Amino acid sequence: MSQPLKCSLCAEVATVHLSQVVGGKVTKVHLCEACAGKGGAVDPAVFQLADALHAPGPPAELTCPQCGFTDVDFRKRGRLGCPACWEIFGGALSPLLVKVQHETAHVGRAPPGVAPLGQLRQRLAAARTAMAAAITAEDYEVAARLRDEIAGLEATLNPA
Repeated sequence: MSQPLKCSLCAEVATVHLSQVVGGKVTKVHLCEACAGKGGAVDPAVFQLADALHAPGPPAELTCPQCGFTDVDFRKRGRLGCPACWEIFGGALSPLLVKVQHETAHVGRAPPGVAPLGQLRQRLAAARTAMAAAITAEDYEVAARLRDEIAGLEATLNPA
């Protein structure tokens, strides 16, 4: 009987075995549960072999003071425990959010060719801020253009 494979990072018994082919070159990695979790190997949507091999160790365990949820709980379940968790875990989640949805803020989904409501609201807020700045600078042509844009966005968001 052969010996069990060892983790490529810590020499524990490997339970996760991964192979990746890039440019015709095969890379095989054997990881224990702990190292696989650190590198994100349990979530195929965001996992990359190179990331797992070079992932830093986990930071000191964070705990939400309201619900007692920990970063370990988040890694196991893939979701947070309560709204206050965003304050505690937000900094650690930003790189993951960028990797998964290419933004740190969720702006919603919409059919192709239609802007999500979140994006429209962001554009509306930006246009209002820009219009106020244009009025302060006495650039009334830009302010008028922004006023028209704001009216169009408000009509889209609040159809009567």
